[in-house]
Amino acid sequence: MSAPLSVADRAASTTHPPRQRLAVIALVLLLLLLATGGWLLWDNRRLDVTTYDVVLDELPAAADGLRIAQISDLHAAQFGTFQDRVVTATTAAEPDLIALTGDLIDYRTTQLDGVLAMTERLQAIAPTYFVLGNHEADSPLMDELIRGLEARGITVLRSEAVEAQIAGVELSVVGLDDPRVRAAAGESPQEATAVLAGLGLPEDGTTVLLAHRPEQLDSYTGTGADLVLSGHAHGGQVRIPGVGGLYAPHQGLFPALTEGVHERQGTTMVISRGLGNSIAGVRVNNPRELVIVEMRSGM
Repeated sequence: MSAPLSVADRAASTTHPPRQRLAVIALVLLLLLLATGGWLLWDNRRLDVTTYDVVLDELPAAADGLRIAQISDLHAAQFGTFQDRVVTATTAAEPDLIALTGDLIDYRTTQLDGVLAMTERLQAIAPTYFVLGNHEADSPLMDELIRGLEARGITVLRSEAVEAQIAGVELSVVGLDDPRVRAAAGESPQEATAVLAGLGLPEDGTTVLLAHRPEQLDSYTGTGADLVLSGHAHGGQVRIPGVGGLYAPHQGLFPALTEGVHERQGTTMVISRGLGNSIAGVRVNNPRELVIVEMRSGM
């Protein structure tokens, strides 16, 4: 027959199990935290290459399959070999034209060497066109950036249109300054519709419009723009499965225009989720994106 437990023994037997449970819970929480942190680090550094087939009614049959690589919202992101990876992926896509659709730098960027070196490599791949985003507008380096890009053979479009021979096909390439450019200079804003109307875009042929802001889609329709390439929304920053983006500048919560292809009144817009971050430094379920647009003739 065993001796009865002492008071001390009974106290020990009732306190150890709760301590063990707390230790197990703490360990599980630590592992979850480490797993979440690891996933976020991987998710924020990976690069998606997304290809969209876009049918354009005015695109001549000879231009069927022409490719545009869209690089948007880089915000001077430079960690590890990321810029090399973007250039390598762009090279592999064999684009006929490269579109830089704004916010190549961040308003906090202090030096341009990395960005300019990257764009020089892009220009060596295919003719490259650039439009200003809101962050260039607020950057003290805007004029220096423009000069640096032009010195490297990149066409900077300041609310203007040019006729371009791309892979033997004539296209109208149009670029709009972001609305913030005029505001930052103390000038009155101009509606995109009015600016495009003043350019006298051709009714025949194909017009590709580079415009940083997707929320102004209604202002781009009915102007002669067949294809619009935009960014700015950063994919909604946090993407919720089955819902979409959580927040985008100038659209607010649960924005409608954050990624992908959108068609309205004969105009097709492609929105890039972008390659960098600005104020919000973490993307969730929203990898950085290089967009490849493969143009298809509707004739």
